[in-house]
Amino acid sequence: MLQFVRELRQLATGQTATEFASNRILCLAVEKLFINLGEAAFRVGEVRAGAMPDIPWRRIIGLRNLLAHGYEQVAHEVLFKTIAEDLPALESALVRWVDRLETT
Repeated sequence: MLQFVRELRQLATGQTATEFASNRILCLAVEKLFINLGEAAFRVGEVRAGAMPDIPWRRIIGLRNLLAHGYEQVAHEVLFKTIAEDLPALESALVRWVDRLETT
């Protein structure tokens, strides 16, 4: 999951929301990475996810479901905003989670 978050942030770096939304190849890559992120979150399972309540598991999985099954509803500006506003905190939470797993 951490790798997907880092890749998403890297892809959006240096882009404006308008540039991002007008680049179809970039948007498709971002959609795929968000789908992969959501699938990975789903595979974590509820028991393990409960150990990290600061990670919005259901929202991550919900976005995956929207992208995978409701593609005509995708607003790329919203994906860009999600990357800019939500992924830094998610990356920090995932780093803490990985650190915790590595020390146990």
